[in-house]
Amino acid sequence: MKRAALAAVLVALAAGCGSGAHGTATRLTFSALNTNVGLAVFHLDCAPAGGDVTDPASACAALAHDPKLVTAPKPYTCLGGPTSWFDVTISGRLAGKPVHRQFSTCWAHGMATLDELHLFKNFNRHIRPRRTRTLVVGIPHTFPPGALRPGDLVTCRTGGHDLELGVPAHAGSMGSNGFGGVGVVGARLSGTRHADGSVSASCRRGES
Repeated sequence: MKRAALAAVLVALAAGCGSGAHGTATRLTFSALNTNVGLAVFHLDCAPAGGDVTDPASACAALAHDPKLVTAPKPYTCLGGPTSWFDVTISGRLAGKPVHRQFSTCWAHGMATLDELHLFKNFNRHIRPRRTRTLVVGIPHTFPPGALRPGDLVTCRTGGHDLELGVPAHAGSMGSNGFGGVGVVGARLSGTRHADGSVSASCRRGES
């Protein structure tokens, strides 16, 4: 009986240690979306340091010194073009506590969260492959939920021009892309992402 009681105590202590370690764990996912570039995804774990950022140990040390890099990130503004501005989502757990932050920032040196957590370096390695769906000119189409993810592309080719639109993370207009001019039969690609994740798009000639 004493041995059984001792075994039960040891099991309880082991479970407590495991739950304590898990309860203080940091495991974060950073997603950065620019519809002209695509979706980049980074992972950072701490205690122990891991993930796919350039220097997890340094990133964890910076986060321990300044948790606001995640809890209250400060966006950065720069004189960039259409490939510079990203919508960023941080999700996961920080020291065991749930975290979910969304903000927009210029992806550049000087943005503290990007610099200190080593998200700026080797950015292209983190961009997910972009799935592409191509339209037939003049035939509107709705792609079902799951066919296109944020950062994927809808394209069409007409008049020697390749037109494309990136899929946003939220429901709404995807804008449009087209060409035209004097003596040129123009064309325009436009699309909308719906709340269920489906995407409706059309590519029409005669519009500029």
